[in-house]
Amino acid sequence: MSYVQLEEAKAHLLVIHDSDDLLIQQNIDAAEDYAANYMNRPGIYDNPECTWKRNQPPGVVSSESPDPVPRAVVQGILLLVGDYYENRTAGIVGTIHAENPAAENLLWHYRLGMGI
Repeated sequence: MSYVQLEEAKAHLLVIHDSDDLLIQQNIDAAEDYAANYMNRPGIYDNPECTWKRNQPPGVVSSESPDPVPRAVVQGILLLVGDYYENRTAGIVGTIHAENPAAENLLWHYRLGMGI
């Protein structure tokens, strides 16, 4: 189970062949793990039905059905998948910037436990 489906990621990457499916799925898994850690939320494999109301602790659900994953979170994950897919090696010349500011801006509003 995943927030981002393989076909959605392939469309984002403009990949029409199947030969990179395993690599793309690995990138999705890594991006979702990064996003969960960044947002201080459980990973989807730990809690696929966590609530997505802003600043509401995990496990507190106000309705009988789980909240859908916000599109901003999905888009942030897709941006990370794109980074991972395009930059598979550490052969970057110049300054290395490990984060993706655009992805982090999308994920920022869904962080939990950030204090006052």
